[in-house]
Amino acid sequence: MDKTEWTPPLCDEYGNRHELADELARGGQGVVFRTKDADLAIKQPLNPQGEPDTNINLRHRFQNIRLLPLPPRIPVSLPLAILRDQPGYVMRLLNDMSPFSVFDLDGKTKKDLERQQLTLPGWLAGIPDKSLALRLFHYARTGSTRRRLLALSECAAILARLHCSGMVYGDISSNNAFIGAQSNDVWLIDADNLRFEMASGGVSVYTPTYGAPEVVRGTDTSRPRSDCWAFAVMAFKSLALCHPFIGKKVLESEEDDSGWDAEPSKDAQAADLYERAYAGYLPFIDDAKDDSNAGVGGLPRQLVATPGLRRLFQETFGAGRLQPHCRPAMAFWALELKKAFDRSLHCDACTMSYLFDEHTCCPYCQAPRPPFACARTSRGEIAIPARTQHFALPHRLFHPFSFEHNETQAYEVDLDFTAKTARPVRGTPAFPDTLTFTFEAGAQ
Repeated sequence: MDKTEWTPPLCDEYGNRHELADELARGGQGVVFRTKDADLAIKQPLNPQGEPDTNINLRHRFQNIRLLPLPPRIPVSLPLAILRDQPGYVMRLLNDMSPFSVFDLDGKTKKDLERQQLTLPGWLAGIPDKSLALRLFHYARTGSTRRRLLALSECAAILARLHCSGMVYGDISSNNAFIGAQSNDVWLIDADNLRFEMASGGVSVYTPTYGAPEVVRGTDTSRPRSDCWAFAVMAFKSLALCHPFIGKKVLESEEDDSGWDAEPSKDAQAADLYERAYAGYLPFIDDAKDDSNAGVGGLPRQLVATPGLRRLFQETFGAGRLQPHCRPAMAFWALELKKAFDRSLHCDACTMSYLFDEHTCCPYCQAPRPPFACARTSRGEIAIPARTQHFALPHRLFHPFSFEHNETQAYEVDLDFTAKTARPVRGTPAFPDTLTFTFEAGAQ
């Protein structure tokens, strides 16, 4: 239902009127709506019953947030104005942005696809499990692995900058990170819980299924390392299409209610296996040392994650499950995700993407790997499709990785795949000697 059908325009503290449009995202703490102004959104806090929370002191909270020494030009959407007659606030939202949750095939999207009675492409038509086929169709339609790697790497860079300033974001989830539909812009939109890390105390908020074990269990408060956990959960779900702790021990127990989970928990936590899995009581589904909760679904990790990314998942959800200090910092995630993005190739036949150095044909539709060029320096390598004539070589290929400037253009190359030449675009600086190009023919 369109929000504007039953809610009159809202007025903020400065007298500006805001007409609500569609609902963008909803979480445990609140709901976000677009407004008729393409660059503004409204966030309204909710109480545990899902109703507008009229008891919350937004003014005091937002005054504190505005005083935080945020890094310059960081894409975090801060409160602009408080609503006058209802709980909530106005925040900036770039036009045409969507939450990372668009990468998930939720119930509503799945029903919409089923209602359309789509004719699945040939590479999916032979899959007997129609639910899986729809998930892969949605995965491809939303940019496949390549789009997800880009979005996640930019999100990790934002979080790394906050952590370097001593701050905790506090509630990372796919509903709080946004990406432009036609751009690479990524923003964090919910700054409600942004604060400095504290030795003790402080508010700890998390989205169900994303909370770090120590926060869910109440043994510690939100810290940068709990942000790292929540981000890793979001990354794993987005890339592999499954939760990192919902494995065979959880799924098989649904068919056997008399299993070991019938025993009460020693620390009085709920015995429900899903809740125990989300709280980190069960091993990671890809745990290198314990396969008792091994994964039973999702995309093969070798297809969607480089060895470096798989190592970060292992360190976060393996040793980091019970020892938070073992979790890799966000800086490592930003770097490894961007490296994986640089090594990914788009398949024109099925629109999926894959790592160019691990496959000679598309692992999804078996189409031969297309010709491409590879730009290399001592800092990394980037695959460039053969259909590209002018390509912007980014800052990260020549300089130490920058959270803010890694996408900034350093050079621009003019590629001739027929002659196998690469030259600086006229008017741009000459290439450094450390830069080399190779041209790879398409696989037969």
